[in-house]
Amino acid sequence: MATTRFIGFSAAAIWLLAAAAPASADGLSEFKKLIEPQIPAGTFSYKSSKALGDDGFVLQEVVITPPPAGDAAKDTKPQPILVKTVTVETLDFDSIGKQQPPLYAKIKFDGITGTSAGGFDLKQMAGLDSLAADFGINYELDADDKTFTLKRLELNLNGLAKLETSFVVNGVSADAATKPDEAMNDASLKTADLTYDDHSLLAKALPIAAAMQGSDPKALVAMAISVLDSARVDQGKAAQKAIDSLVAYVEDYQKPKGPLHIVLNPPGKVSSADLSDAKTADDFVKLLGIEVNYSGTRASTPSATPAGDKKSGDDTLQKKK
Repeated sequence: MATTRFIGFSAAAIWLLAAAAPASADGLSEFKKLIEPQIPAGTFSYKSSKALGDDGFVLQEVVITPPPAGDAAKDTKPQPILVKTVTVETLDFDSIGKQQPPLYAKIKFDGITGTSAGGFDLKQMAGLDSLAADFGINYELDADDKTFTLKRLELNLNGLAKLETSFVVNGVSADAATKPDEAMNDASLKTADLTYDDHSLLAKALPIAAAMQGSDPKALVAMAISVLDSARVDQGKAAQKAIDSLVAYVEDYQKPKGPLHIVLNPPGKVSSADLSDAKTADDFVKLLGIEVNYSGTRASTPSATPAGDKKSGDDTLQKKK
């Protein structure tokens, strides 16, 4: 979807702005001297710029024109992406100067607009002539404590939807980016928080997605509920409550009754091996401490009662006999 593509664009842009520049007392001068010359000609421009403290800068009226991707795109005219303001509030130039990933960064892209996202036509994807979005990321890696904190990642598709997330992961070393396999083995999720607030994106996109599959929105909703309910069968109350909240949100896709909020609070250390061993909804809820909150309630009838209620239900039936 367009949301995923904009996240991909933003991640690429962040890397572009953070690429291989040594430390300096003026973030703007380092950008102009060491980053800007590396950008392919005709793909990046801006009207004005200014320094922002020792390790930040601001670019105004940015135009990013991604180069064609693949042989099929050679005959396709690249569609520019406009960004009203790129604000790098703080960036770890010391690490970048050592050819290492930055240990901290706080970057915002305000006023992202375009008629396509990652090569997909927005008119076809969601019935939109253009898309306006804001994106921001703020993170820090404490190399001594080996703790990575995503303080905030926010994607705001103006008038359509807003996604906010944050998390804390322990056991992350400064060389995690160069040793991803070791990082996955050593990392352990401490907390995570995700909020999705839909205003009209699902109502616009789902009918179009259904039509592209030769189906209709009701059929897609029914399929999603069926998948969720298949994971709900014979699970405990906590897992079924979480699934019912997801079902309610799916049922209300045309006009949600508020945001969907998911919180993870694992009771103990959670490794990638633990996640691989988890098989059922109960396993994941207990392992990750999952809570799903939504103001609406499901309208459809659940396919099963909580596992914890089975015994008490049988005892009641025996007493009646």
